[in-house]
Amino acid sequence: MRELSVIEAVREALAEEMARDERVLVLGEDVGKLGGVFRATEGLFERFGAERVVDMPMAETVIAGVAVGLAMRGLRPVAEIQFADFIHAAMDHLVGEAAKIRWRTGGDWSCPMVLRTAYGGGFRGGPYHSQSVEAYYAHAPGLKVVAPSTPADAKGLLIAAIRDPDPVLFLEHKRTYRTIRGPVPEGDYVVPIGRAAIARPGRDVTVLAWGMMLHESLAASETLASEGIDAEVVDLRTLAPLDRETILTSLAKTRRLCVVHEDTITMGLGAELCALAAEAGVLDVPPVRVAMPDIPGIPVDDQLEDAVLPNRATIRDALVHLVARPRTHAGAHAAYDPGIPQASSVVEVALPAEHTRLALAALVEAARAIPRCNATFAWTGIVEHDDVVVDLDLGPAAPGSGRGTITLIDYGPDGSDLAIPFVRPGQTAAVRIGAVRDGRAYVACAVDHRAVDGADVGRFLAAFKTAAERGNVILSNPNVTLSLSKGGQP
Repeated sequence: MRELSVIEAVREALAEEMARDERVLVLGEDVGKLGGVFRATEGLFERFGAERVVDMPMAETVIAGVAVGLAMRGLRPVAEIQFADFIHAAMDHLVGEAAKIRWRTGGDWSCPMVLRTAYGGGFRGGPYHSQSVEAYYAHAPGLKVVAPSTPADAKGLLIAAIRDPDPVLFLEHKRTYRTIRGPVPEGDYVVPIGRAAIARPGRDVTVLAWGMMLHESLAASETLASEGIDAEVVDLRTLAPLDRETILTSLAKTRRLCVVHEDTITMGLGAELCALAAEAGVLDVPPVRVAMPDIPGIPVDDQLEDAVLPNRATIRDALVHLVARPRTHAGAHAAYDPGIPQASSVVEVALPAEHTRLALAALVEAARAIPRCNATFAWTGIVEHDDVVVDLDLGPAAPGSGRGTITLIDYGPDGSDLAIPFVRPGQTAAVRIGAVRDGRAYVACAVDHRAVDGADVGRFLAAFKTAAERGNVILSNPNVTLSLSKGGQP
């Protein structure tokens, strides 16, 4: 499949829809011979003429008002406001008229118009060319708000917006225009409005983002993957109406929420998303928002602009703190113990044939890094132990005593390549090392899922792998105890 940039995808969508439907026309400042300030309409004037590619005066109120009138008379106008910062002059036409026409006429009239605008910071545009405006307009019932993050979605959603019977505000992040490239299907390609997309599957935490913040969130998530934190990144794509089903399905799995948006934090769209999750009762820990601080505008100074905008580093830090928060447990269950619900994960580790002492030291180091795996669960609370008491199980001839704080199972070269251990009562984790083949072995960790979640398992195994492959860990801490049973005697 061919690759396009976001701006190329927008241009292609406009050209294809204008060729398909003679009712579609483009209007805005400099959209004609110049091809738009960002060249989104480049070539359209020469192809379709001045009657369908209309240069308008520098008056956003007029651009939006004319678009409303044209739409109500049966055309399909696509109006462009050069920068989202200037859209507020047209707010009454969008919120007071276009969004309400179908409702206040009882369905007798509609307003099938699209208003495109470039939004977002990081473009060195200062306070008058860098705003994120989605929260203002997502608040208006009757107005759809779309914010694509990829070229394929930019084309598919714009075509869907042009064909929609109601008004659509189409937000295009300036930084994605030429920096983000990707595959785009040819031909009649539509992405339905109102559906989010899973940009990166994960199990530990849900990240909701759109526009350029989607790409920053993906970059942060890839960094965290090597640390054992598996983030699921959801590209909202449509901000109004929200795809509640996709959002809540992801949260039901991860039970943690981080919303990332470039707009200021107070009364931003992130607050609505957190409220949605809170009302659904799907979170085990309080949600986190990563957003711009409450300042009146993007600074002119480059360094100050970079400091206030969310980025992959601030997103990563927020996610690390979020997954470190202990999940809440209801005290009402104190008298009820249904057994240990296990969860597990596996990692491949480079190990020598004789590796028991190395594995013990790596296990201790991992347990100290993730103390939740060296703990005892009870409905009244979870106790993380200062001492690491390793219950070492070397097979039927020498089973572990079961009195440790964590179990290590290693049946040596006669064992299976991969097996999931059982977590023993009174412990929260057990580790099993598979048979070493060609210097590598599969290491599985099972946990009591009431106390330890997938993020902790991943981080624990990552710490174990790092320590074992470093090869120079030693077992010398006085707080480490080995519990090894032979013939029933410790």
